[in-house]
Amino acid sequence: MIALTSDQKLMLETIRKFMVREVAPYSQEMDENQNFRMELKEKFNGLGLYSATVPVAYGGMGLDLTSFCLVIEEISKVDASMGVVIQDNGTGLRPILLCDDQNLKKEVFSMVVNQGLSIGFAITESHAGSDTASISTRAVRDGENYVINGRKTFITNAGISDYYIVFALTDPQARHKGMSAFLVDADIPGLGLGKKENKLGLRASPTADLILEDVVVPRKFRIGEENTAFLLLMKTLDATRPTIAAQALGIAEAALAYAIKYANEREQFGQPIIDFQGLLFMIADMTTQVESARALLYKTTALYDQGFENITPFSAMSKLLCTDVAMRVTTDAVQVLGGYGCMKDHPVERMMRDAKVTQIYEGTNQIQRIVIGKSIKRKGYPFHSGG
Repeated sequence: MIALTSDQKLMLETIRKFMVREVAPYSQEMDENQNFRMELKEKFNGLGLYSATVPVAYGGMGLDLTSFCLVIEEISKVDASMGVVIQDNGTGLRPILLCDDQNLKKEVFSMVVNQGLSIGFAITESHAGSDTASISTRAVRDGENYVINGRKTFITNAGISDYYIVFALTDPQARHKGMSAFLVDADIPGLGLGKKENKLGLRASPTADLILEDVVVPRKFRIGEENTAFLLLMKTLDATRPTIAAQALGIAEAALAYAIKYANEREQFGQPIIDFQGLLFMIADMTTQVESARALLYKTTALYDQGFENITPFSAMSKLLCTDVAMRVTTDAVQVLGGYGCMKDHPVERMMRDAKVTQIYEGTNQIQRIVIGKSIKRKGYPFHSGG
């Protein structure tokens, strides 16, 4: 367990109270109807969540990765869909944080802080999921503008984001070495949405295709230099995969807490079911898994915040472990509740569905294993010396 500062404790307590008061009463309805309550955007902005990672110099909260993951974890304990609403905005901001364009930073961060605008992230295409280098969306230079054509798939927060980071090829012959990234206004002519996906989990966060037909984007909204976005994408994932891990950790913690409470209250054969060794051992294993996942996640974020160079395998490991743990723990939580665990009167079935999604997006866990394995092959193990 990491030692929280007084500021972090206050921040998490504020978020916890907000989530219990403003979100929890509507979580089941939002999940069943795939309905994001738009008034939450203003409330999230009032808490500073959309500008959480914006540097203090630009008016934001300036949270490091550790603090941001703590926020995502806390939100996800109550509602993982809301966790991804904030997490995805952090993903959208990350390429701008990482680039060197000070004018772009000033303009975008000002919009986020002063207007509460949110940013989505659009890389995936129907034929380019894990293989991001295979995207076909094109951006053609036209004077001081770019004209973008293409279709993005499975875009998180589609329809509720105010802007999108769109990855497109500016030099198709160079494949990933010809990729550039652009900030695109959601209301710009030529940008539309495909059908809203009917999802297994994280249902209150909308997912849909993003369709771009002759979308004109000013050159000033290109993020970084032309044809350099693939490296920017990889650096972004180093920072954002731990935020998915934090989301999964929050889900697992909530499921574990609910299962323990239920097992203490539910009686069979004249005693609480937690007294039966089969369930007691299961809960012991669940708790051990959650704490192991927490340790790796916050070791990863500490290394990132310290500027550790070889962060990629740690980001992949934290995403892999935390999401796999979330799937195991939520499945076991359903088992602890027995038949009631399969009923929507109890939140563990929603948590189990939400956990499944975390194993897939932001790079499937099979991809994470490839990333980790290649790091071992290339640099050996251990990845670093010391703690």
